[in-house]
Amino acid sequence: MEMLMFHIDKSLQYPMYMQLYEKIRSSIIDGSLNEGEKLPSKRLLSDYLSISQTTVENAYAQLIDEGYIYSKHRSGYFVSDIDILPLVTQRNTRAITSTEKTSSEKTSRFAFHLGTIDKAHFPFEQFRKYAKESFETLQYDLVEGGHQQGDFPLREQISHYLFHSRGVQSTPEQVIVASSTEQLLSIITDLLPSHTSFMLEDPIYRQVRHLLTRKHIDYDFIPVYQDGIDIQQVLQHHANIVYITPSHQFPTGVTMSLQHRIKLLKWASESTERYIIEDDYDSEFRYEGKPIPALQSLDQTDSVIYVSTFSKSISPSIRVAYAVLPKPLLEKYQKTLNIEGGTVPRHIQYIVSQFMATHQFERHLNRMRKIYRKKRDLLVNYLSQYPDLCRIDGAFTGMHFILTIQNHLTEQECMACFKKYDITIQPLSHYLFQHQTSKPKFVLGFGGIETSDILKHAQQLIHALKKAEKQS
Repeated sequence: MEMLMFHIDKSLQYPMYMQLYEKIRSSIIDGSLNEGEKLPSKRLLSDYLSISQTTVENAYAQLIDEGYIYSKHRSGYFVSDIDILPLVTQRNTRAITSTEKTSSEKTSRFAFHLGTIDKAHFPFEQFRKYAKESFETLQYDLVEGGHQQGDFPLREQISHYLFHSRGVQSTPEQVIVASSTEQLLSIITDLLPSHTSFMLEDPIYRQVRHLLTRKHIDYDFIPVYQDGIDIQQVLQHHANIVYITPSHQFPTGVTMSLQHRIKLLKWASESTERYIIEDDYDSEFRYEGKPIPALQSLDQTDSVIYVSTFSKSISPSIRVAYAVLPKPLLEKYQKTLNIEGGTVPRHIQYIVSQFMATHQFERHLNRMRKIYRKKRDLLVNYLSQYPDLCRIDGAFTGMHFILTIQNHLTEQECMACFKKYDITIQPLSHYLFQHQTSKPKFVLGFGGIETSDILKHAQQLIHALKKAEKQS
């Protein structure tokens, strides 16, 4: 293991952890760091570069989230298999100057990105207030190492919020805080029974598959239909873990029926080695009917591991995710040495806990539901005027929905057309691994589009589809 010869410019306004992240990422892309190569430990690298371990932790966490590196329990951090990454691997690629942008950084004028929020309504005033408190008041405890599971006040607020909003039964002691869903899943897989095998929804968030691949954990894909994952295939499968997004399946947006939820819980209750990982993705923003309680709220046998984040409800940049562990796994977690944890800066934990304790979080959610509903309504109402071109599904919840192209265009023809008209939109096929669709489908995200620009985006999309239809 060689030391990383990087220069971190502490005089810049740009965060140091992002400087380190970009330097390591560039070294992986240009081949300076090879697949399987071990990275320095957080302590060693922080000492060598004269930066804090938190800075290194945040940089490594970002690299893990994007799949550039992976961690092995008690072994350290390693460079991922470059084949799974859409990167340039030539070693002698010309360096990109600060005035240039890579293709992944170029932004289309009409972008339907996922994972973006309405920046104009971020609660800057409240966060500024709590940040000031955390640094100006003599908060001695915040400059020391925190609890491995996360600070108790934040875990207490999360437990309270989950009970009242999602029906989740938990104590603060059952809550663990991490910097991402991927890190939580990495922790959870270390706690599961040996010889564990996963069932994954198809389609699914790609990072879940990448993490299981890196950790050499077996998995199989189960198709998703209108009422959720194919429950019959789950019941007949040999695997003991199922990873699902039942309240708002990502990315199709479908909701698992109550009948299937009960069958799934019964399946899990039949063995102490069976668990359901419930990723409660995007559940805060439901626009039609009553909110659907979390699957965990129906669990009577400690079989459900509940996972969620503040990425959509507050911001992806605060990097706070959380899980509720069933009591048997909590006991194992507390007895396991050197398990991952404590990666969320304590000042961030303080800010979020205060934001929740003062009921500002609840007010923020109520405000954002109205804003996102308005955006969704503008898009859906306009696109619904063209049923011969497209169909909308999964728009009851969340900040995206599925757009099915109804004419004879292929996915490749649609993609070429969107590129021509400066439109960025992700095809559903990006998230599918074994099961394909008969018609082109696209995952249309709208959270980060300004309300005043929503109709322009919708009009450009329809304009492009009409042009492509005439030319085909």
